[in-house]
Amino acid sequence: MKKSKIMIPVMTLGLAVGLAFANTANQSNGWIDLDGTPTQLSNDPCTGTSQNCSVRFEEDPQQRNFEVYTDMSLTTRKASGVDTPYLIPGTP
Repeated sequence: MKKSKIMIPVMTLGLAVGLAFANTANQSNGWIDLDGTPTQLSNDPCTGTSQNCSVRFEEDPQQRNFEVYTDMSLTTRKASGVDTPYLIPGTP
């Protein structure tokens, strides 16, 4: 009887830890190719589904547009509702 009382909290803890790492790919803010290095955005500016998402940083002296991808492999474009780049604060 004592073993079953101990196993339930242990199993619950194991489930909680497992769920914490589950399905993190769908929660990505988006990735850009910053001079050949996959770089994750700090927030997700992309909304909608009809276009491909791109961003431009307000303080980028070169005013570059970056295509946004769903993960660090930089193979699948992230969807957007507009065809113009989202303007985000900061520098790349």
